[in-house]
Amino acid sequence: MEPLPPGFAKQLLQVIEPGGEGAAAEVIGAAIHLDDARLGKFLELLADRVRSSSKPITEPELRDLLKKSTKPERPAAS
Repeated sequence: MEPLPPGFAKQLLQVIEPGGEGAAAEVIGAAIHLDDARLGKFLELLADRVRSSSKPITEPELRDLLKKSTKPERPAAS
């Protein structure tokens, strides 16, 4: 895994809802304990959310992203 880019924490604070820093830290703290695949999924979902809207990310959204990242992948239907 590559190291986080310089200024990552500052950039993250710019997309978190004001006052939501503690909740964000809690969710991200839980995410870092996931296995590599699920952590990757969480980061992918978070990046997609950041790209899709300029609105600040709320605590419920972060918790939903964490929940989605821990769901088992369903095999593609054939």
